[in-house]
Amino acid sequence: MTPSARFVNITLMEARAAFAVSLYAEEVARARAMDPGDRLLEGARLFDRACRLMADGIRHERPDLDDHGVHGLIRSRLARLDAIERQ
Repeated sequence: MTPSARFVNITLMEARAAFAVSLYAEEVARARAMDPGDRLLEGARLFDRACRLMADGIRHERPDLDDHGVHGLIRSRLARLDAIERQ
């Protein structure tokens, strides 16, 4: 890699990192501006979205599973995460 190509690559990485930091700062500012009730509801919405994304991933990994099997696998994965966090 030439020095100029390396410079461009580093500059792009720095730009992405700065963009990620600014997005995070906006997200934190929005969360701080919410009233506590909305913040509580947002937590439930985020958990629901995470479960839907996890279900989509499981369906991709295991197309043979029906909805009951997908939900069972989600429950077992969440239980495993809970056990890890309790250690």
